[in-house]
Order: sequence, then C-alpha cells, then structure tokens
Amino acid sequence: MTRAFVARRRPLSLACLAALGALAVLAHAPARGQEAAQTGGQAGPQSGAQSGTDNNPGATTSRKGWVITPRVAATETWTDNLSLAPDAFRDRAFITAISPGISISSDRGPVRGVFDYTLDGLVYLKSDRSARLQNQLNTKITAELAPQALYVDVAGNISQQSISAFGQQSTNSQLDNPNRTEARTLQVSPYWRGTLGQLATFELRAIGQIRNTSDGGSGLGASSSGDNKEGTVSLNIKGPQGRAINWGLQASTQRVHYDNTGIDNRTTSGVGSLYWIPDVDWTLGVNAGAERSDYFGKETTSVYGANFRWTPTPRTQVVGDWQHHSYGNSHNLSVEHRMSRISLRASNSQSVVTTNAPTGQGTNYQLLDLQFQASEPDPVKRDQLVRAVLALMGLQPDAITGNGFISNSAMLQRRTDVAVSWTGPRLVATLAGNDSTTSRLGVAPTGSGDLSLTDRLRQRGVTLSLGYRLTPLASSSLTYSRQHSSGAGVGSTDMKSLQANVAIRLGPRTDANLGLRHTTYSDGVFLATLGGSGYRENALFASLSQRF
Repeated sequence: MTRAFVARRRPLSLACLAALGALAVLAHAPARGQEAAQTGGQAGPQSGAQSGTDNNPGATTSRKGWVITPRVAATETWTDNLSLAPDAFRDRAFITAISPGISISSDRGPVRGVFDYTLDGLVYLKSDRSARLQNQLNTKITAELAPQALYVDVAGNISQQSISAFGQQSTNSQLDNPNRTEARTLQVSPYWRGTLGQLATFELRAIGQIRNTSDGGSGLGASSSGDNKEGTVSLNIKGPQGRAINWGLQASTQRVHYDNTGIDNRTTSGVGSLYWIPDVDWTLGVNAGAERSDYFGKETTSVYGANFRWTPTPRTQVVGDWQHHSYGNSHNLSVEHRMSRISLRASNSQSVVTTNAPTGQGTNYQLLDLQFQASEPDPVKRDQLVRAVLALMGLQPDAITGNGFISNSAMLQRRTDVAVSWTGPRLVATLAGNDSTTSRLGVAPTGSGDLSLTDRLRQRGVTLSLGYRLTPLASSSLTYSRQHSSGAGVGSTDMKSLQANVAIRLGPRTDANLGLRHTTYSDGVFLATLGGSGYRENALFASLSQRF
C-alpha cells in the first residue's frame, strides 16, 4: 500500500499566519545584520546563558545580532504499543520522523526575539496507520516601530495537547492517541509608550489573540474544539519615577469568544493605585476601583486589593498581590532565589483563566522557559539557555510534561508551582512540581469539555530530571515524571514515565541521541464516553540531527 502524508484539517492555518506575521516583523530589520556562525562544541547550561557574547566563542554567535540556523533531524522509534492499548491488544510498530526546521533570533537592534519552527513528517511502518504531519512553533518577537514610542509584540505557538484530562494520556506526540490535538495560538499586541509632560508616563496597548485546534478526538474530545478569540485594550498611567509615594491609573476592557459553545465573556474595569517605597528594597501598594463582568450575569461591583514587592538582594525576590472580585478573589505569591549553583522558584496563585494555556499542561521547553524567566529575562538568551539544557539532557523540546485539557469557558484556577534546579560542573538536576484546582465560572453548556462533567478538576504532577556530562562530547540523562488528574463524579487518571538518554556530539553541527522510555497509564474514569483505558508502553529510539 502506498503511503502518503495526510495532514489533519487546517493543520497549517495559524502556522502560516504566525510565520508570515513573524517574518513580516523580521523584514524591518537591517539586511546587513543577517549573519550567523555555528556552534563549535557542546553547549552546556551555563554557556547557553551567554550565547551571543564574545565570552563564549564555542556557542552560536553573530556579531551583528542575527542568528539564522536551519536544521534537519531524523528519528527512528520502535514501540511495543503504538495505539496505547491494554496488554492483550498491543501493536508493535516503527515510527520514522523527518523533522526539518529553522531558528531565527536577534538580541539587539529594532527587532528582537526568537522564531523557531519545525515540521515533523511521521511515517508508521508495520502498521496500517496513515502518515501525517505535525507542526511545532515557538515565536516571541518585539519590534520597535518608532524609537522609544511605538512597539509591536508577536507571539505564536503550535504544540500537541491533550483534549481531556480524563481521556487517554501519553508523553510522546508521535503515538496514536485519539485524545490529542494540535493547538495553534497567534497573538499580536501593538502598544504606545510615552510621557505626559513631567506628570506621568503611560502605555496604551491592544492585544488580539486567535486560538484553534485540529478536528479530531473521540467521545468528549470530539465536541471540544477549543477555538476561541480574545481582544483586550488597556491604558496604564503612572506618576513620575523617583518618588517615595506614587500613583497609578489602570483602565481595561476584554472580550473572549468561545466558538464551540458560543459563550461571550466581557470584563471592563477602572482602578486607581497608590504606591509607597519606604526603602529601596520595598514597594507597598493599595488599589480600588470598579469592575463590570458577566460571568454570573451582568453586574458592576467594586474591586480593591493590596500588593508588595521585596527585593533584599539582586538574586532574591518576593512578590505578593491580592484582589477582591465578586466572582472570586485573586492572589499571587511568588518567591525566587538564585545562588551560584541553585535556583528556586515557588508560587501560589488564584486567577481567572480565559485561554487554555495554564491548565496544567506544558512541554519540556515551556517548563524550562518558565523556570528560567527570573534568572534570564531576555527571551533570546533564555531560548538559548533552555535549548542548551535540553540538549545536555537529551530531551525533546515538544515532549509533554503535563496532562492538561481543552476548555470552552472561563475558569477560576488555583495553582501552586515549585521548581528547583542545581547546576554543577558536570551534573544538572531539575525538580518541578505543580498542583492546580480548576472550577468553571458560570454554567457550562453540555459537551463543553471536562468542566461540563465536574465542578472542580484537580491536577498534580512532578518531573525530576538528571543530566550528567560523560565527556566533553557526550552526556546522559534520566527523567521521571508523574501526572494525576481527578474530578468529583468522573474519576481519576494517573500516568508515570521514565526515560533515559545518551546524547553524543559527532561533529561541530551534528548530534546523535539514543534512548529508551517506559510509560504506564491507569484510569478510574466512570464515563465510558471518555474513551480512556490503561496501558503500558516501552520504546527505543535513536535520532540524528544536523545544523547548517
């Protein structure tokens, strides 16, 4: 039987939009800046943080700010359970993946940011499943259209996500999982910054976001497309800097439309703030105003709150914020501390979630990107740091680390995250844990996702990774992860995964990766329509990647 690549419906719609939008922004950059040099040695986590500087000649650099790196990778995987079926119905198969990609980045000039895209072509051998395409995109670009005045941010993301937290879960997107969909998000945000004489500074910002997912899935997932549109306009005014007591005014309006359910949520608010800086290490603030929302019917209510920031050292920061809302109070408490080898980040928050990103699910890249935000705020250098650590550990950037879900309504989510990393001369260890409880706001229509089946969904997860440099050209890693989801009246799911890798540098631009994984999944889901079932899966894989 002749095999041909078969793409899911609309697989490249937002991919093309995001790519064209990002490349249009990149087109404003000076042509003389397009120059790149390739890496000459294995990039470790510390050298990755310095990529693009003269202090690290072994990393990918460009004296004029631009780095353009085409690449291609080939991966062969043998799995003993392609369809993730119970033991009696396992189907062994080979998966061949060809993955061309390109990375474009700039850390200086009027256009700064990262554009990284990969197209995965998957062919299944010894199986009757059709070949298919998958997209991976991670884009964060800021363009300065008028010096120190007009800017535009462009962000795009394409990744594989779980449709339901109670459907079948897997750690690898190449496996045949009906509970998986390709989610695509494009966000464009123009803004204007300026001053009002000597009285204040201001920022006027607009945000437009489109999110859609591929059709597919079974049971509950078939009706949960996850498509939505979001628009926000905000104005922030602050008093002049340098005063011990200062003030601020914030006004915003937001509309979110969910295509699958037809729900429209609108929120408009106006808030005034007072800030007191008693010491260079402290900032204290209070605020009050009015807010109009329609989560439980149209109503206008008062909002008020308090916040603080304590920065005793450049390596330590404690931030707290609390706000009163009629539909549920919000808060955020975060602690960040960095030492020479140890980095710690812990947070506890409760807030309204209107999109699908923060629902307990993320990739290896997103996990480390979040973890290193405090230590490396520059997105280009952080991207290099994250990819260096992933390369050291032999981990795929798009591998899923959590069992999230697609939602078609606004949610109130309480979440706790803890991330600890230790970096030594040869050993890198990371530990990340999360615990979230999500409940719906308002009445969810039938068939609108997990929150139409349960009022409260709890997800917990932990990921432990150890990476060890064997030689200057070889490293090994071991990663363990566990994810658990539960909901009243629905049941629970539990997934455990163990993966071991060896990464070898074959040349200045060539890398090889060998590894194996073991995954076990069990569920106690009460609803047969969710299509869940327990399974075990073992796999061996090898990949070869070439940068140009």
